[in-house]
Amino acid sequence: MTKEIADKLLDSLRPTRHLLTRTLADIPIGGPEYRQIDRVVQEIDGLAKILIGDETHFHRMDPPAPGSGKLTAPTVVDSST
Repeated sequence: MTKEIADKLLDSLRPTRHLLTRTLADIPIGGPEYRQIDRVVQEIDGLAKILIGDETHFHRMDPPAPGSGKLTAPTVVDSST
């Protein structure tokens, strides 16, 4: 698959993944709906890893779900101090 096709595919999945992650913030954790939605999000991230070698592709670009307390980018903690 070309980079152009991979980019288009991932761009088309972005709104779906965003909606799914926002939905996770609004439903009970651990229920069947939660588990299935989380699984789909993980599959989308896995596809990004296969296509472009980066399973965190969407983590950097999606805003956090309301009330989730999650940052948009991973926080690096220096444990050497």
